[in-house]
Amino acid sequence: MFNFLNKRQIMALWGISGVMVLSGCGGSGTTPVSVDYAPELSAQYGLSLIGAGTINDAGYTGSGIKVAVVDSGIDSSHLEFSGRTIYGTDFGGSTNGYAGDDNGHGTHVASIIGANKDAVGIRGVAYDATLYSYRVANDSGTLSGLNSDSKKATVFNQHVTDNIRVSNNSWGSSATATSYSEATLRWLYPNTISALRSAQQNGTVFVFSAGNDGKNNAQLIGGLPYRITELANEWLTVVAVGSNLQETDYTSRCGVAADFCVTAPGGGDDQSADGIYAAQANGTYVRYSGTSMAAPHVSGVVATTMQQFPSLTAAQIVTRVKDTATYVGLKGNIIGCTVSTCTTAQMETIFGHGLVSSAASTSMISSAGYSIDGKVYSGNNLNVSAKKLYVVSGLSTSTREAIGRATTAVFDSFDGATFNVSARKVFDTSSHPKLSIIGYNMNGIQNASLGSKYSFYAIDNVKSSDFDFYITSSSDPVSLGASSLWKDKAGLMPQPSFGVTKPTHQLEIGMYNDKVFSFRPFTQYTKTDEIILDGYGINVSLEPFQDVAFYGTFSSGTGAFNLGATTSNQVFRKKFKSFEIGLNAALSETKRFIFRSSSNTLENSEGGVHSWGVRDAVFSQAVAGFEFQIGKPKLTFGGYLPSELTSGNVNILMPAGRNNAGQVSYNNQSIKIQREPKFGAFITASIPLLSKDRYSGDLNLALQQSPYEHDKVGTGSFALMLKF
Repeated sequence: MFNFLNKRQIMALWGISGVMVLSGCGGSGTTPVSVDYAPELSAQYGLSLIGAGTINDAGYTGSGIKVAVVDSGIDSSHLEFSGRTIYGTDFGGSTNGYAGDDNGHGTHVASIIGANKDAVGIRGVAYDATLYSYRVANDSGTLSGLNSDSKKATVFNQHVTDNIRVSNNSWGSSATATSYSEATLRWLYPNTISALRSAQQNGTVFVFSAGNDGKNNAQLIGGLPYRITELANEWLTVVAVGSNLQETDYTSRCGVAADFCVTAPGGGDDQSADGIYAAQANGTYVRYSGTSMAAPHVSGVVATTMQQFPSLTAAQIVTRVKDTATYVGLKGNIIGCTVSTCTTAQMETIFGHGLVSSAASTSMISSAGYSIDGKVYSGNNLNVSAKKLYVVSGLSTSTREAIGRATTAVFDSFDGATFNVSARKVFDTSSHPKLSIIGYNMNGIQNASLGSKYSFYAIDNVKSSDFDFYITSSSDPVSLGASSLWKDKAGLMPQPSFGVTKPTHQLEIGMYNDKVFSFRPFTQYTKTDEIILDGYGINVSLEPFQDVAFYGTFSSGTGAFNLGATTSNQVFRKKFKSFEIGLNAALSETKRFIFRSSSNTLENSEGGVHSWGVRDAVFSQAVAGFEFQIGKPKLTFGGYLPSELTSGNVNILMPAGRNNAGQVSYNNQSIKIQREPKFGAFITASIPLLSKDRYSGDLNLALQQSPYEHDKVGTGSFALMLKF
């Protein structure tokens, strides 16, 4: 027996070679009108039970998803479908065609799936879905469009023609899934089975009511994959619960169909009080109960899930819906089975996988993977659920926040489902930049002046001039240029927070030196197996007054910078140009004022999947303070501006999505660097180690206030430098 599965209404009787008949549906309803959407949402309690509001608010409303309602038709004139085009086909030979509904069953079902969100009456689970009315009933209600194998096959073949993604079927038989053997079913329904499978392979998910006969197994057609197993992966059979999540007395159980069966609200046993409130074909509303009402809830969940994950297959969508269903709150109606009182096997027999949830099926199920090799299914993907990616150190808070507002795709390791999330969920945009230490000789400066021992003879070989030679070494190539001018104060300058220690040497020639002005060109080099020239520049000093010196440095060099995104230390050799000015003025015999400011331009580079690029990027740093000579020890305190990128752009390739083959596409995200000066205080001291007036080294101390959180210490250090 096949019938529309509405509670206690056997609408059609059909033997293996019989005729389908559809009778009328009872009920009454009113049309609540409201100025907002809350009453419309709450009027149909099934929406809240499956979390429809949550996913709708996130923007997933079934838009673009074609949903076929294989039923008695859809009354397209109902207010709940106003402004919508209802597509479809009339398979039942009715007078009014597929856009009419003489019975009302199909209109009620269709509104549960896709009634308008219009602050009137109710709204559907997937209210923006594209509805197709596959009318299989004639004017008298007989299901003439389904009364033979070939006719059913015609209906399902139309799914392929129309590219239907979800097929809702609230009709079936009083026979159960175990009534016939596989061989018998394949003999009876060869064309139907073939058409069903073709539609599934074209991307259709079939949703069927389990039946209203209160049996221990789902009805024959709803449970068809139990025997015809190739249909199981893209199939969902649905049992019903009332508003209290208790199994109703009318619903058939999942039974042998448990593997592809789920639960949804279908209305309680008291239909007039606890039925599902939805549209009636005459333009009003009515409450009905039945697995016919449970199935469209699931069809709506499938549609919203499909909208969010267009690259997933129909089988993956079904798996996602099943695996996110839950037994929590469900209760059986005979022995009162709950998740805490019954075994999993017992719960499965009644409820299958459990109550569906559109909020859960569209959420991350497992860990979020960030693709770094262009593939969704890869062991190289980074698990950003456990650890975030890196942002270039030295960016202002507002720049890091701008990065966080970008959108990137991550992929659920469960099934490769794409989630477009704000980059702050993937990148560490909240950590403050790393601070370098400001202190005497804290950046490894080593100086050696060779004095005026070497002579240079002019080309005419007539006149000779003496030149000073200076050899300087530092772990910070950026501040190395001016280090010979500042000597032991060379470390009183913030280093780039994204710079990497790279021992570099500088050879400087004092081409012109007198008490007022000096002009000293230099070259920089590194030594490994061979000497590599890394840069060049000029140091200039001007002393217009006694003990007042102005310094200027112009240089072009090469440094090592950490621009990694997927690892904490991904070093790139990059050229930079630097301009530094400084003031070193004695205020008294024991007090001195110092000021240094540096602006540096990095060469352009393009970001990749693993690393950040920069364009027109400038980073700068500054320090000002007072030095006090207390006998032999020296103490300096003042304020500093940490080394930060202040202008230009940073860029990186972020995943944008994937195709059906699992290949990832990327977008180049370019973020403008925003300047946001941050100041902090520092204090540093250098204490000579003397033993019987013999100099043995220095004890250097440094302490800095955080420029980002002024109530915290940013960094501190002490260094013991011994002379051997």
